[in-house]
Amino acid sequence: LEQPRIRERLASVLTCVMSQKLIPGLDGKLVLAKEVMVANSAVRVAIRNNHTDEIYQVIQQGGNEGMITLEQDLARLYRNHLATYEDCLNHANYKKRFEDLVRYDRRLI
Repeated sequence: LEQPRIRERLASVLTCVMSQKLIPGLDGKLVLAKEVMVANSAVRVAIRNNHTDEIYQVIQQGGNEGMITLEQDLARLYRNHLATYEDCLNHANYKKRFEDLVRYDRRLI
């Protein structure tokens, strides 16, 4: 009985969550890879209904609201020649998704 109340409270007070990783850059310095989730209505509903597995997809599709998955940002770092493919892949939480994003980017060239 406590968890639904906690989920409701979290959904109502959460505004944004940002996760950061520093990874080796091509210039020898560290570069920031980030994941940003803005608590929009879809995120709030997913939290309230205990459908947290849906949140990643909301983040993936929320670029116009300032959201970005870690894998999308790692693909950006690789695409912009700021980090190696191997370093980006090693820091991805979902390696297959990172690989798919890079593969998709290559098809657009």
